[in-house]
Amino acid sequence: MNDATIFMMGMMLLGPAIILVVGLIGRMTVRGIAKGALPGPAARWGCGLSVLLGICAFCGLMVATAGGAVHPPLVMTAAPYACDGALELQSRDYSYKPGQQGVARNIYCIGADGERRDITLRAIGAATIYYTLICFAVALVLLFLFRLLKPRRPAGIDSPSLAELRQKMADRLHTDADIVRRPAAPPDAGGGSVEDRLLHLQSLREGGLISEAEYQAKRAEILGGL
Repeated sequence: MNDATIFMMGMMLLGPAIILVVGLIGRMTVRGIAKGALPGPAARWGCGLSVLLGICAFCGLMVATAGGAVHPPLVMTAAPYACDGALELQSRDYSYKPGQQGVARNIYCIGADGERRDITLRAIGAATIYYTLICFAVALVLLFLFRLLKPRRPAGIDSPSLAELRQKMADRLHTDADIVRRPAAPPDAGGGSVEDRLLHLQSLREGGLISEAEYQAKRAEILGGL
């Protein structure tokens, strides 16, 4: 398996893996909210760190590819992790159309036996991981400092507890569910004959749509209109 295959497989697996982890954590969070429970600290931290890791992975890839193309030492810094021998950077100019020129750079690893191997893609992969970890570590430090320096709520002001918030959310969900399950009001049969109206009223009572008291009140109203 050559370096190009290893690099492509790594890039193809890294993105879907991050998306899968973020999706699973997000799904668990949404299901918890739907059940009337706020996501716990573990779910919130897991979701946040997964998103942060994805952002850092993208930044690391950009530094290793675009940044390394402009400034090769960015890749050469991490190249020793992909080579156990001496490193050699080779640059050559080329022209891809009249009047336009570019620079192609390759990184070679020279082993103890003198064998010269092209490890350009492997070095880019190592640089991607290297700068991803640096970005992730810096982001964690900044996050910690932000939480440490964040102004705290005065002692005299009590914020709602987590239990109260959960109870309010559960009550709201139960209220919405009751509204959805509430049957529609039966149509008024006032336009028919007295006999039809009484039969319709009786069918509503037998179907459990109205109570006995409502049945008697409506029956008296119909009979009172005679």
